[in-house]
Amino acid sequence: MFQSKFFKSIAFIRAVFLIALFILILLASITYRHIKDLDKTSAVLMNTYEISLELEQLMSYIKDAETGHRGFVITGGDSIYLDPYINARNNINISFEILNNSTKNNQNQQKHLKKIYNLVDKRFSYFKKDFKTQREFNTIFKEGKVVMDSIRREVSKMITLENKLLYVHEKIYKYNNSNTPLIIFSSFLISILILVLGYLRIIKNYKSLIKQNIELKIFDESSRQAEILGNYGSWVLNFENHQFSYSDNKFRLLGCEPQSFNPTIANLLEFVHPDDKHILIEANDSILKDESLPLIHYRIIRKNNNEIRHFRTIGKIFIDSLGHKNMIGTTQDITDDFNKKELIKQRNKELEQNNKELNEFNQVASHDLQEPLRKIQTFISRISEKEQDNLSESGKIYFEKIKQASSRMRVLIDDLLQYSRTNRSEKVFSKINLNEIAEESKIELSESIEEKKATINIGKLHTIKAVKFQLQQLFINIIGNSLKYAKKDVPPIITIRSKKVKAINEPLLNDSSNKEYIKIIFTDNGLGFDQAYAHKIFLLFNRLHSKNEFPGTGVGLAICKKIVENHKGYIFAEGVLNEGATFIIYLPK
Repeated sequence: MFQSKFFKSIAFIRAVFLIALFILILLASITYRHIKDLDKTSAVLMNTYEISLELEQLMSYIKDAETGHRGFVITGGDSIYLDPYINARNNINISFEILNNSTKNNQNQQKHLKKIYNLVDKRFSYFKKDFKTQREFNTIFKEGKVVMDSIRREVSKMITLENKLLYVHEKIYKYNNSNTPLIIFSSFLISILILVLGYLRIIKNYKSLIKQNIELKIFDESSRQAEILGNYGSWVLNFENHQFSYSDNKFRLLGCEPQSFNPTIANLLEFVHPDDKHILIEANDSILKDESLPLIHYRIIRKNNNEIRHFRTIGKIFIDSLGHKNMIGTTQDITDDFNKKELIKQRNKELEQNNKELNEFNQVASHDLQEPLRKIQTFISRISEKEQDNLSESGKIYFEKIKQASSRMRVLIDDLLQYSRTNRSEKVFSKINLNEIAEESKIELSESIEEKKATINIGKLHTIKAVKFQLQQLFINIIGNSLKYAKKDVPPIITIRSKKVKAINEPLLNDSSNKEYIKIIFTDNGLGFDQAYAHKIFLLFNRLHSKNEFPGTGVGLAICKKIVENHKGYIFAEGVLNEGATFIIYLPK
């Protein structure tokens, strides 16, 4: 999950810290609000306590006023009792003001306070009256008591309401007070956890960044070495500011010291061959207009030695992880490849000339050489018929040598023409049944087979795609070779068989692939050959025996090798002297 590109990006780290910051602000605001609520509850509690105390204080002041007035009346107007009455009156007014401010947000308490105020005012109105008779005193005293009882009831109601509020707010206060440490601790714990997670992520990314930085340095150094060894330089174009940056080796390719000039198109054009400047200008226009750079070739003139070098440049759009669009490209010095290509063109021309001369030679061999040879053989035939008896004994010997030489010349010219046709013939591949090819080869060699009393054993052969007449020539030449080199007075036995094989299972092929081949094996019981000469028998004009022992030109097996190569196959020879030879052919399935 955390291996994706997003979790390794800067955007993820930014998101983690933004979320952490948001949660911290949220937790701080919750904590602040909770503390404010706690302060408010505490203030309400204090206000309730103060109201209750002030109500009790009010009753005390009323009692003091009543006591002072009563003493004043009983003593017949002793002024010593008048001071407590006056002080109590002032304190009552102060209490009413305090209570009024403290209960201004509570309508019920305000109503009760107003009643108390009226009752107190009424009670004090009784204090001002003079008593003329006992009866009047008793009446006023009773009414005063009734008013005083009413004041006590109203005060009691207010205290009861405050006690109820006190109970509720105490409960809230206790709840908030008990939860405050938990909320604060939880807030800090969550904040610390978020910060720790962010820190761990940063540390992990930092370690990864260090590792990547080390790898990048190694890669950068290896890239520099690769540029030097590969004879190329790299460059980057930033599409935001249209500025180029070159690698050190790009400067070296131009014959300059690394970072020795500002890499701009104008400065680069100073190095470009005058005839190729338009190529670079058009390429730059294509980059700015279409944001593409096709493969271009141009020449530059090095500043350090005025040497003309051939460059090849290509570029590709690249968008980095931050969304910045760039073009990265490479410029390679292909002068050596260009020179090799030119050399190959020159060699191809020479090869075409050689082929032309070879064709002319084939023409000569097929017509001009054969014409005098036919005349020689014609005159040999006439001399043999009419003048044979007139020759001396030594002349007859010389004449016989001339006959043999002309016959060998005829065979040699025919073999050379056949070898040439093998190279130049049209290669039309079709499905070929090897058993049919083997049977047709037997018919072609029937006279020699009958003369040698040979036995040809043909197994069940495969069908392959091949050029029919070439494959027929291959079979004729190999079977003919076994007949030619048969043991004297020992009838030849030639066995032909085939099987399907894989390259990996055939040591002769030295190929570890699973490519399939048809393996054709020719085995005989002839003279064989020393295995040390196995690599020579397929060479043109190469002979292991003298022409006096066995007739031939040394072209037959060379033709076989050429036919097998035309079919992308392989041919090998194995021999044991005086025991026989084996020819192994691998043709693609």
